[in-house]
Amino acid sequence: MIQRHLFENKTSVHLIFLFLVCYFAFFFANSSFFVNIMEARNFVTAREMIEKGNWLVPTMNGELRIAKPPLPTWITAMFGAWFGLENLSILRFPSAIMASVMVLFMYLFTLEQSKNRISALTNSLILATSFYVLFMGRNGTWDIYCHSFMLGAIWLLYKAWQTESNNWKYFTGIGVLWGLSFLSKGPVAFFAVLIPFLIAYAWVYDGKVILKKWKPLVLALFIFALISFWWPIFISLAHADAASAIAKLESGSWMNRHVRPFYYYWNFPIQSGIWTLVIATALLFPYAFKQFEAKKEYKFALIWTLSAVVLLSLIPEKKDRYLLPVLLPSALLAGQFIQHLHQVFKKKTAQKWDHILFGVNLGLIALVAFALPIVIYFFFYQDNQISLSVFILFSILSESVLVLLLQAWKNRNALNLVVGMVFLMILAEIFIIPNTQSILNNNPDFKDIRGVRSIEAIKDLNLYSAGEEGFRIELVWEVGREVHEWNLTESPSLPEHQPFVVFSTTPPIEILPKNLQEKVNIEVLDFYDYNRYSKGRHRNKTYFQKYVSIISPK
Repeated sequence: MIQRHLFENKTSVHLIFLFLVCYFAFFFANSSFFVNIMEARNFVTAREMIEKGNWLVPTMNGELRIAKPPLPTWITAMFGAWFGLENLSILRFPSAIMASVMVLFMYLFTLEQSKNRISALTNSLILATSFYVLFMGRNGTWDIYCHSFMLGAIWLLYKAWQTESNNWKYFTGIGVLWGLSFLSKGPVAFFAVLIPFLIAYAWVYDGKVILKKWKPLVLALFIFALISFWWPIFISLAHADAASAIAKLESGSWMNRHVRPFYYYWNFPIQSGIWTLVIATALLFPYAFKQFEAKKEYKFALIWTLSAVVLLSLIPEKKDRYLLPVLLPSALLAGQFIQHLHQVFKKKTAQKWDHILFGVNLGLIALVAFALPIVIYFFFYQDNQISLSVFILFSILSESVLVLLLQAWKNRNALNLVVGMVFLMILAEIFIIPNTQSILNNNPDFKDIRGVRSIEAIKDLNLYSAGEEGFRIELVWEVGREVHEWNLTESPSLPEHQPFVVFSTTPPIEILPKNLQEKVNIEVLDFYDYNRYSKGRHRNKTYFQKYVSIISPK
């Protein structure tokens, strides 16, 4: 049986298997998706760090970029400096490493909590294949850094609090990881991960130990302060006005931007993707408290999960990606359900609801395994995105997973349900993700604005953006240079007395004031439509359409 050769094997085998899963989850074909707005901000800042040497005072498109701490950007810039800024896989490599480290920390934490290697592997596999962990691990953004470091700190906290000694070395590591988390995205992980963990720990375990070991905790806080606050203090002294303005803007955005109702986050299991139903089932606490053997561990995971959701719900600004920290305790929660089924089926003590809930969860995944070849046929094979041999291979592998799931139902093997779900995710990562460009980029008029880099006539000219549409940071990344804003309302005069380049959504002649039209020569070089989605779809935006022109004073 697969579960005997994998789940019941030694820790080194578990780690090797987790490494393989993480490779396909975070590293394999991770340049398949185009650069999104969050990545573009990070990549542009990293590029300017390298080109200008402004590592302590980051800029983005020539403007101060001090709203977020710089650690992820520093790491991205180092990889870019070593391996080149044109390799998207390399720029995303650090995030993939941090996602893998997060999975490792989950394994170590679960092993410390339950002393059960099967639970440790189960929880880690659930986390590694959860949708938003996959998404963030494949994107060069900040979130995966701060939450990964915080999970490592929580592992050491739990380890230190479960023993009698002061464990100075653990608290030293805790201080370092706290500092790295803060330097990645400020207090975000402290609010969304650490506080919910502390609530759950104090509720379920002996909260007095937190105060009992106050001396090493002070050391951890001191180390945290040294690592965390030197950069914000430096910025507040070197750029006091800008730092104050940005602090007000950021705090205001929490209250005024992307405001959603309090209950917006209560569909959080959906953000786990393939594990949605398993997590939703694990939330049936009347069933769990009655049936589960490890009630304390379940209660801990439940309180941690719900505390995180409630705290995040208190903030008016809400985005789906902010639910990433909830997936950490959710993996523990789902793992408790899987471990319960494994135990009762093994001991032959399963009750009616155990069979029903196992059947519902397994049936849904079996349906996915059965239907995937049909999806691949219509979306990829018919459009000649994959060959017949690849389609046949995928169909055989997908239906093999279906057979595995049917055997899991026959044998009441909950661990093979996990294996089947993980293999389905790996199949999707191998066969679907590399071919997603054909689905995501379906605009027949698409023309990559990166092409301006090869226009010889503009290589020595400064770049400007004019018009109300502005110039998106994704376009700045693709163009490869700073693009200054030319506000024709506030600055109706020419920005330079020598030729310069203007990007505009409409031809320059339509937006330039008449008094300027008489003073310049306008040469329209090209038109780029950077929209990935075809016209008529709501994601097709005019701000991705740009004329490129040279304006020369007469």
